[in-house]
Amino acid sequence: MSLFPVSHPFLKRFDRWAAPALALVGLGLLLLETRRPLRRRTRPRLERWRRNVLLAAPAMPAARLTLLPAMVGLAQRAAPHYAARRLAQLPPALRLALEVLALDYLAYSWHRLLHAPLLWRLHRVHHNDLDMDLTTAWRFHFGEMLASIPYRAGLPALLGIRPATVLAYEAGFEACTAFHHSNWRLPLATERWLAPLLVTPRAHGIHHSQVQRETDSNFGVVLTLWDRLHRTLRLNVPQAAITIGVPAYPDPARQTVAQLLLLPLAPPQPWAHPDGTVPKRRTAGPPTTLHE
Repeated sequence: MSLFPVSHPFLKRFDRWAAPALALVGLGLLLLETRRPLRRRTRPRLERWRRNVLLAAPAMPAARLTLLPAMVGLAQRAAPHYAARRLAQLPPALRLALEVLALDYLAYSWHRLLHAPLLWRLHRVHHNDLDMDLTTAWRFHFGEMLASIPYRAGLPALLGIRPATVLAYEAGFEACTAFHHSNWRLPLATERWLAPLLVTPRAHGIHHSQVQRETDSNFGVVLTLWDRLHRTLRLNVPQAAITIGVPAYPDPARQTVAQLLLLPLAPPQPWAHPDGTVPKRRTAGPPTTLHE
């Protein structure tokens, strides 16, 4: 049994159904964020789109040819073992709910690990974007996709989660990633209704702030539950007050595709502007109150 069954029937089904659905989600979000932008752009749109699409060009195939097959291959290898056998004894609905919650918690915890010094070398390529929109959801270093395999494919297998559930969650994961990175201004009342359950564009915009304590919040991918439990939820920053990006990398001229691909080899920089000043903000009000 291959560890990377690239042509497995589950993956062919993912290509046939999930990939076109995700493309439609992306197209819809692109139209919505263009018509109703949440934050004002600071850089030309085409400049960023070109850069982000070129960065996605190796990252997306890396995910499809390594991460997704590993999710299936490792889960199948683990299927005869203890954890999977125990889960199989549960009622189907309960098993599915537990599997989805476990996968979403792994996504949350993996995201927190990406902000630790070693993995931040890779993840800062994503955060260095000087604006944030749908294309930011694709702006990942291909090395981050490869580095995620032991955690995002190996741990679900050890927990006995079925490969079909892993792939179905992955489709939801990617749709939610596109949604909360989009620059779509939903009505504030709608986001306040959604935020207790799901990560929204306003919430994730705070995570991309140049203020470090704001970046160190809102790590959830689908559910906000884990941020609430770990006290990392922060919603009380108005979008107009946010500067997107990483303070040490403010110069768009130094964010060519080649430089970003080589960035993981460079040592991490202090969380400060090149002149040494540290972005700070004093916020008022409860951290879980969503602002415009």
